[in-house]
Amino acid sequence: MDTIFKTIDEYYDKLVKTYGHDPKACDYGHTQSQQIKFRVLSSCTDFKDKSVLDIGCGFADYYDFLSQKFDSVAYHGVDISTAMIGEARKLHPELSLEVKNVFESKPSETYDIVTANGIFYLLGADAWELMKQFINRMFEMANVVVAFNSLSSWATDKEPHEFYADPAATLAYCRTLSPWVQLRHDYHSRDFSIFLYKNQNQN
Repeated sequence: MDTIFKTIDEYYDKLVKTYGHDPKACDYGHTQSQQIKFRVLSSCTDFKDKSVLDIGCGFADYYDFLSQKFDSVAYHGVDISTAMIGEARKLHPELSLEVKNVFESKPSETYDIVTANGIFYLLGADAWELMKQFINRMFEMANVVVAFNSLSSWATDKEPHEFYADPAATLAYCRTLSPWVQLRHDYHSRDFSIFLYKNQNQN
C-alpha cells in the first residue's frame, strides 16, 4: 500500500515540476474538464458557511471555484504530493493546506462537506478495495455530505493502467453506508460523481 501512494506522490511531483500551476499538472487534458467536474461536485449542497475538506486538493483551485459561488466557505485542503501543497501554499497563503494521506492518518476533526476529485484512478491492482475504504473514511469525516468522482467503467475509450470504477457497484457500496445517495453520469461519458448524504433532504 505504501508503494502505490509513494508512486502517486512522485507522479504528481513530476507533473508539478513540468507544468507548474496548470490543470495539466493535475492530469487534466484542459481547463474545461476541471471546471466541469468542479461544477458537478459543487452541486451536492449549499457550501455557504460550511466547512470543507478537499482530499487531493492539488493547487486548491477548487477553493477559487467555490469562493466565487458561495460566501464564507471554510476550506481545508490535503494532498499527498509535497510539490502540490508547496505550490498551493504560495498561491493561497491564507488557506489551511497540508501534506497528508487521509487513508493513513485522517484529520482529527470532522467537516460538513468532504470532497475528492480524481483521486482513485492511479490506485493500481487493489483500486476497488482501496476506493471502498476511502469512501468509508470520507463518510466518517463528513457531517453533511461526501462528494467524489471517478473514471467510469462504462467508458468506451479507456486508457491502460488507469482504474475505472463500476458506477452501479460504487452506488451499491455507498448505499451500505447511507440510503441517501445520488449518482450523476450525465456530464461526461467516462466519468461519474456520487453524493453520499448523512441524512435526508440535505441536498
